[in-house]
Amino acid sequence: MSQLNLKPDVVVIASQAAIFLANMFVIKKLILNPYLSVRAKREASTGGSQHEAQKMAADALGLEAKITDRMRTAHKEAAVSREAIKSEALAKRATKLTKAEADTKASQVAVQNKITANLKEEQSNKETTIKTISQSFFAQVTQ
Repeated sequence: MSQLNLKPDVVVIASQAAIFLANMFVIKKLILNPYLSVRAKREASTGGSQHEAQKMAADALGLEAKITDRMRTAHKEAAVSREAIKSEALAKRATKLTKAEADTKASQVAVQNKITANLKEEQSNKETTIKTISQSFFAQVTQ
């Protein structure tokens, strides 16, 4: 029968170890290191982009809060300004209405005085006018 040889052959083990180490060196240099560097760059890029996006989102929320505060402030200022302008306009309107009423009353009094004067003049001229009309009528009837 054949005998089983369980003694390791040092030359075979050494040559296989050398081939393995040579393959490891080549694979590490040509494949593994470039892959790891590309992967690290991609993760840094993606992670950096995500971090930057989160930072920008936080900044956007801060800016939104500032804009909202400014809008509220502007709205309040506009309301105050609007009320001031409105009260000023109402005051001017009241002044103009008062002046217009005074002018209207003055015109009304002047017209009333003129009418009264014309009425008195017509009443004083009434007798003269009646005499003139009577004489004219009498003159036409007698002709």
